[in-house]
Amino acid sequence: MGTDKDNRTIEFLKLFVRHEQEIYAYILTLVPHVHDADDLFQEGMTVMWQKFDQFQPGTNFAAWGVQIMRYKILDYRRNLARSKQVLIEDSLFEFLLDYVSTAQDDLAVRIEALRKCQTLLNDRSKRIIKMRFERNITVEKIAEYLNLSRRHVYHILGQINSALLRCMRRTLLERGRAV
Repeated sequence: MGTDKDNRTIEFLKLFVRHEQEIYAYILTLVPHVHDADDLFQEGMTVMWQKFDQFQPGTNFAAWGVQIMRYKILDYRRNLARSKQVLIEDSLFEFLLDYVSTAQDDLAVRIEALRKCQTLLNDRSKRIIKMRFERNITVEKIAEYLNLSRRHVYHILGQINSALLRCMRRTLLERGRAV
């Protein structure tokens, strides 16, 4: 049986892995250099872990992480300002911070709808999606592996895409979100 600390670590890692792309995307939209974004992401992740006891279970982990990253980005921007490397005015940057945060919330809802819809796919479709988009296997290799023509694999991917899109529209409308 794991200790409370082990359980806490596992819970953090589960939430972090589930939302890391959203959090990283937020940083990338506001930080012009990928290397700086990577550094901020690592620093922010450390802060998230240190403050994880302040996270309220059942609330939006991605939104909580984005708030932490927001402060890291503001610190980064202040350091740039001291070295005279700021590219846009503070008021515009503040607007961008708010806008990106709002867009991030919408994206999180869409990602959650996509995840829900993916669970409804049959096993073959799930396997093809995983091969193509998680493992980044080419259509040619998938066709070879499944003993199908490339054209047929493209057709299957199109059918999966259509099914996911219909499901996402339905799911988003059920939640009162614009499609």
